[in-house]
Formats: sequence, structure tokens, C-alpha cells
Amino acid sequence: MQIKKLVTIASMFVAFAVTPVFAGTGTPENSSANTEEMIPYIMPDEMEHSELEALFNVTGSQIIEKAKDYIGRPYRRGCMGPYAFDCSGFTSFVYKSLNIRLGRSSRDQWQEGLAINDRDDVHVGDLVFFGSSARINHVGIVAEVEGNGDFKFIHASCSNGITISDINENYYDNRYQGARRILNN
Repeated sequence: MQIKKLVTIASMFVAFAVTPVFAGTGTPENSSANTEEMIPYIMPDEMEHSELEALFNVTGSQIIEKAKDYIGRPYRRGCMGPYAFDCSGFTSFVYKSLNIRLGRSSRDQWQEGLAINDRDDVHVGDLVFFGSSARINHVGIVAEVEGNGDFKFIHASCSNGITISDINENYYDNRYQGARRILNN
């Protein structure tokens, strides 16, 4: 009988805990507000404590140190490592190894973090993006900042696999679209 009572209490707690909470005053039945205008309160991205902690404690140098372990590994479209990578699979794999989740595609990753509009402001560990004004199609990680908007980045190149390239190489300079800062330090 005691177990049945505990199960009943636990199930009531779970039902209450997963019920959405809506912004606004009163309950939907007693409110004149349109329920379509109510906004559910949801925890941001279901981020775990360890992931949030990583955003504040992982440094760009740690990201690059980890990334350099894979120099020379081949490029393979759709691969996320550890033996072969595509560009976004590589960035996602490296960040994930330090407990930070990124989106799977370069376009998804382009939406994450803080936009860095000026090349002079990039930091080691920032994500850098390439493509056309209409479409992002490549991503890498800033490995070294040389000043005056010059930097080197590590990425999964179609022809060279995991390698370090210079932003001033004509191909990359002409296709550079911007950077995103994922780390908060």
C-alpha cells in the first residue's frame, strides 16, 4: 500500500513538473488573452550544467590544441570523425570533445554564438565561415591571430583533409563571410 501511495504522488509530481508554464497573468480559462499569444517558458536548449560550465571555462587555446590532434585526417563528406571529417563535422567534433554542442551543418553553426563582424576582432577558437552572400558552405576554427585582420584557421579541406590555412589565401579571402564566437571567455 505504501508503494502504491508513493507511485501516485510521484506521478502527480511528474505531471505537474512537465506541464508548460505560460507567461502572463491568470490561467487561460480566466484570462481574456488569446492563448495563441501566450509564450511557453522553456529552458534554453535543454543545456546541461556541464555544457554551460564549459562555455565559460574552455579556452580557444584548448579548442585548437584538441583540433591539431587531427591534422592530416582525410576529408569525407558527411563524416563527423574521428577518422575522417567534413568541415562542420570537424568543428562540431572538436567542440563536442570539450563538452560544447554545435549544430551539425555550417549553416546551423552560422546561427550560433555571437556575430563577429570585423576580422580584426576574431579570437583563437572562434568559428569562421565561408561561402557566398546567399549561402554559407564552409566553416573552420581560428587557430592563430596575426593582427590587422589576418589569421590562420584549422578546417577540413576537401583537398587536404584537416589542415591549417591562411585567411589571405585568395580562395578563402574572397569567400570569407564572418565569424561567430561560441566561447564566453
